[in-house]
Amino acid sequence: MLRRVAVKETGGQSQRGFEMTKASELMANVLDEAGVQYVFGIPGGGTGEIYNALYDISDRVKPVLARHEQAAAIMADAYGRATGKPAVVMGQGLFIGSNATFGIMEANLSSSPMIVLTDTSDSGMAQHAANQSGAGEYGSIDLLGIFRSITKFTTLATNPKEAVIGLQLALKHATSGRPGPATVLMRSAAIAGDVDVESPPFIHPTQGYLATATPTARTEDIDKAVEMLVKAERPVMIAGNGVHMSGAHGQVRELAETLGMAVATSYKGKSSIPETHPLAVGMVGVYGRPTANATVGDADVVLVVGAKLTPQDTVGENPAVFDPKRQTIIQIDIDERNAGWTFPIDIGLVGDAGEILQKIQDASAEVVESSPVDTNPRAARISERKRSLGYYDDPVLLQDSSPVMPQRLVRILQETVDPSTLFTLDAGNNRVWMAHYFQSQSHKTFYAPGGTAGMGWSLPAALGVKLAYPDKPVVGVTGDGGFMMSVHAINTALQYDLPVVYVVLNDSALGMVKNHQGDRRIVSEFIETDHGALARSMGAFGIQVNDSKDLAGALREAFASGKPSVVDVIVERSASIDDLRASARRPTET
Repeated sequence: MLRRVAVKETGGQSQRGFEMTKASELMANVLDEAGVQYVFGIPGGGTGEIYNALYDISDRVKPVLARHEQAAAIMADAYGRATGKPAVVMGQGLFIGSNATFGIMEANLSSSPMIVLTDTSDSGMAQHAANQSGAGEYGSIDLLGIFRSITKFTTLATNPKEAVIGLQLALKHATSGRPGPATVLMRSAAIAGDVDVESPPFIHPTQGYLATATPTARTEDIDKAVEMLVKAERPVMIAGNGVHMSGAHGQVRELAETLGMAVATSYKGKSSIPETHPLAVGMVGVYGRPTANATVGDADVVLVVGAKLTPQDTVGENPAVFDPKRQTIIQIDIDERNAGWTFPIDIGLVGDAGEILQKIQDASAEVVESSPVDTNPRAARISERKRSLGYYDDPVLLQDSSPVMPQRLVRILQETVDPSTLFTLDAGNNRVWMAHYFQSQSHKTFYAPGGTAGMGWSLPAALGVKLAYPDKPVVGVTGDGGFMMSVHAINTALQYDLPVVYVVLNDSALGMVKNHQGDRRIVSEFIETDHGALARSMGAFGIQVNDSKDLAGALREAFASGKPSVVDVIVERSASIDDLRASARRPTET
C-alpha cells in the first residue's frame, strides 16, 4: 500500500521517502491483514471512500449490500457467532447509529465479535450547521455517546492516522476476552485524508494487535473444581452461549461422559450438546424442559459454563431450581465480571471455556482412573427422570390438524430436515415453540437472539450463517410479525445466491401480545397475508400450507428448489406458550 518515491534533492543526492497514502486505503488493507471476509452495509457519507478502497480486494474482503442497516448488523452478528471472527458493519453515521443499533446491541449482549465503521458526516466543520451530522455538537446527534453506550469499545478518529490505528485497536477489542462489537467513528476529514507514515505514532502490522493470549484458571482452582464434581452425588452442567463462542462442544460431551454428569443448556446455549445424547436433559429456564429444570433443581453441584444466568435461565431466580444455599456452584466465564454475577459461587474459573473444560476433563480422567467413580447411578437417575417426565414426548407433537398446531410443526421440521441443519430463531411465540420442542441432533445448530431478543432477527441472521457455512442447510424460523420486519432479506438472499429456507408461523397476529390481551385486543392483529406468494413475487420459492399433512412435502420442495424459499404455515391461533411456563407470568412481561 505504501509506495517509495523520490521526494527531494539535497546536496546532489536524492533522498527517498514514502508517498502519503489515504486513510481509506490503509483501512481496507488492515481489514485484509486481519482476515476479515465480509463487510455488510449500505454506502453513504464518508464510508464511500472505504468502499471504493475495497474494490481491488473485494475477492478477499467481500462487500454485501443490505437493504437496511438493521439487516446489515444482524448479518454481521450471526456471522460472528457462527465463525468466531468479526465481520464489518459499514454505512453513514446517523443510519448506523439508528437503524443498525438493533443488531449492534444484540451483538454486544450476546458477545459476538463485530466491527462498526461509520462517520460523523460533519462536512469538515463540526461546529457549523450541517445536514445529517452526528458530530455531537449543537444541532447534531451525539453518535459518540450512542455507540459508547451499546458497544464494547468505541473510538473517535479526528485525523487519518487515528482512523487507521483506531481500526486496528477495534479489531483487538472485538476479539479479545469476551468478544463484542467495536466501533470506529470518524470525522469526515479522517476518512479521506492522507496518512503521514514517516512520523510517530507509526502504523505497525495488524497481527501484532491480535496476538494476545487468553488468560486461564489456576491449577489449584481446577483441582478444587474436580474434587467437587467427583464427590458430588448429582452434578449437572449448564452449557451456555460461551460454549458456542469457544467451540467447546467436544469438551462438554467428553467431561459429561467421564463423570456421568447431566447436561442442561441455557436458551442461547441450546445445541451445546445434541439433545439426543443420553446425558442431555434439555434447556433449563422459564420455557425449559421439565427434565432440565428438575435435574438442575435436584443437583448438589452445578457447573455453569459460559452462561450469565438471566431470569429466563433461572426461572426468575427460583430457589427450587437454583439455590446457592444448598448447591455448590462452579462458574466458568471468559469475563470475570460474569462469574458470580447473579448468584454467589464457590469457585469462579475465568478464561476460555474450552481450555478450562479440557483441564477439568484431564484432571477428572486421572482421578477416575486412579479411584474408579461409579457413574452408573448418575446415568440411571438421568434416564429415569427423562422417562418419567416425558423428555421430548408430548402427544400434541403427533397431532395432525388444519390449521397446524405449532408443536406439530416443530416435530415435522425436526423429522424432515437433515440433522446438520442450522437454525436461526426470532422473537415471540415461534422461538418458544422451537426452543422448547425441537430436539437438537447436532451441536451448534441453533442461533438465537437473546440479548435484546427482538423481532426481525431470524431472516438476516440466516444469511450471515449461510455465508459462514455455505455447504450446510440453513432454516430461519420466524413469526409473521418478525417476517414482515425483515422481508427484504429475501431480496438479498436472491442477489447473493443464498438458498436459505424460511418457515413462517403465520397466525396473523403478534401472537404473544394478543394472547395476553384477552378480550381487550388492541394493535396486535394483522390482515391475513400469503407470505409464500410474496416470496414468489420476488423470484424466490414460496408456498403456503394450512394442513400439517402437507408440511413435510412443502419443506422438501423448498430445499429441492435451490432458491431462497418461504414456507408459510397457517398455525392454530389458540395455542398458548403459557402452558409451557415454569413460573407465572408477570403483568409487565410481553
